[in-house]
Amino acid sequence: MDVGEVMDEAKYWDDTSGEELDPELVKTAREDEMKQFVKHGVYVKVPMEECLKETGKPPVGTRWVDINKGDAVKPEYRSRLVAQELKTDKREDLLAATPPLEALKLLLVMFSRMQFDSTGRVMGLMFLGVARAYFHALAKRAVFVKLPHEDHQEGMRGRLVNAMYGTRDAALNCEEAYVKLFEDMGFKRGLSNPCIFWHPGREVRVVVHGDDITLMGPVEELHWVK
Repeated sequence: MDVGEVMDEAKYWDDTSGEELDPELVKTAREDEMKQFVKHGVYVKVPMEECLKETGKPPVGTRWVDINKGDAVKPEYRSRLVAQELKTDKREDLLAATPPLEALKLLLVMFSRMQFDSTGRVMGLMFLGVARAYFHALAKRAVFVKLPHEDHQEGMRGRLVNAMYGTRDAALNCEEAYVKLFEDMGFKRGLSNPCIFWHPGREVRVVVHGDDITLMGPVEELHWVK
């Protein structure tokens, strides 16, 4: 029996609910994910020897996380290929910051009390979610990963170009990417917390938590940010 036949007979389970999933829908979801890997250039294929020479150890394993965000009637399958980089030591330099809940609460309170800014412009609140946020951040370390079955090539491994879910510094790399973006746009980073921003010229306030961005400011300026 070849690899293709094994894959066709495989069963798949929802990583959240534990329920059995439709193999064809899983296959489609995984194909969509691999297209995103190619679109964002997450890794480049290199010989296994390059991994061993540069790191002195085997590549990081990978696994699929498959879930149905819908239900049996209206399924919404999502598959994410994640690295399995284990924490073998304590490194605080790989940690990413998160905002306190009070920052978001304060933003909501300010919005509830400010219908207009000082020039009479209508104030608004905007929520943005960044799809596959980590793929937009550059990898800062030499990390090699095993290729999934869907992109397998004998003797080759993947060298990360961009951050990948499951690597220890993925969140930190993403943080550095969005900080640079906001600062290039003229935002000032918060002194109390690195996940809050303020644009003095456009009167926009921002709180970032992972790939979720909450903004408050004049409606026209929020559209500018988006």
